Amino acid sequence: MRIAITLILLSMIFNSVNGQNLNGKWILKDIDSGIEKKRYPGFQLLEINNNNFDIYTDFSLKEKASSLKMDNGDLRNSNNEQTSKYEIVNENHIKWIINGKSNDKDAVFECDYYRLLPTITTLKKEDIEKLTFVIIKNERETEFVFNKELWDKERLERFKRKEGEKKMIEQIDSTFFVSIYFNGKRDASIPIKEVSTELLKLYAIPTGPMEMIAYRKE
Repeated sequence: MRIAITLILLSMIFNSVNGQNLNGKWILKDIDSGIEKKRYPGFQLLEINNNNFDIYTDFSLKEKASSLKMDNGDLRNSNNEQTSKYEIVNENHIKWIINGKSNDKDAVFECDYYRLLPTITTLKKEDIEKLTFVIIKNERETEFVFNKELWDKERLERFKRKEGEKKMIEQIDSTFFVSIYFNGKRDASIPIKEVSTELLKLYAIPTGPMEMIAYRKE
């Protein structure tokens, strides 16, 4: 009897992973070729709708950079040609697997996408923007101050720039992001898992840890 129950439970777990609803938006964390260090090409969002596998590289999500069809682990273009593969790691993690070259060597690129989840918070965008958070890593302090130029006038003049670095709070659906801009251009957009008046929890940090917590600076 116990063996039968165990088999049923294992079957339920297997079916829940393979038959789950993948519809929704997924954020690229980084790309691993197995040859060189993990890379982050910039903001990239995957949207799955039934069997449609659409990639956006513009935060406004107005224009698709690529559009493929999912077919039992394969990804096919509009001519029904297999271009790449996908692998479901778990309900919140999917890999886009592409054959290519790295440093003139054959390589398999694994693009790790994580499901976008609604940010846990009672705060509005303008409330978050008024707060300052701090992360301390390797005895180095990094501040999260929003909507403020982080380079001083001297540094801007030295590099002959009108804009240096700025952090912004942005939003897609019910997910808030910390977007980092350099020289007026988006460098990265990191989803916020949870934010309150006491802490800011980020996830899917490009080429970094899966989660990172910043605490409010008084």
